Amino acid sequence: MDRLRGWQTGDYHHPVKMNMNNTKRVLIVDDEADICLLLSGLLQRMGYFPTCANFLEEGRQRLAQQSYDAVFLDLSLPDGVGFELLAHIRTNATDTKVIMISAFDGMAERKRASQEGADYFIGKPFNRKTIEQALQYIQV
Repeated sequence: MDRLRGWQTGDYHHPVKMNMNNTKRVLIVDDEADICLLLSGLLQRMGYFPTCANFLEEGRQRLAQQSYDAVFLDLSLPDGVGFELLAHIRTNATDTKVIMISAFDGMAERKRASQEGADYFIGKPFNRKTIEQALQYIQV
């Protein structure tokens, strides 16, 4: 059925079909389930199509299966450090923008992230405005 009855008015309407070709894809690589859930919900409300990975290897697999416009990449993961995946992204997905996220928000981490090719760095905890600023800065 390509028409649905409106729940308030009873009128028929045609459902809006999202054009997935125009939706920006964002990969979130973070081992904290709460961060993945909150960030993916926020990104969906902002019009992005988020995907989560909880390990470096899972992030590598997702990147091999799909291209992404941006990656939110945690610095500290159970199977290694985010800089390992950052190097992989810079070699294999050069158009993908990378936003590093970490509870370790010192000058050393920020400097290394920049030197290794991250496009932006966000310290935890973060809020909606911080995410919006990062996406605006990297133009995704």
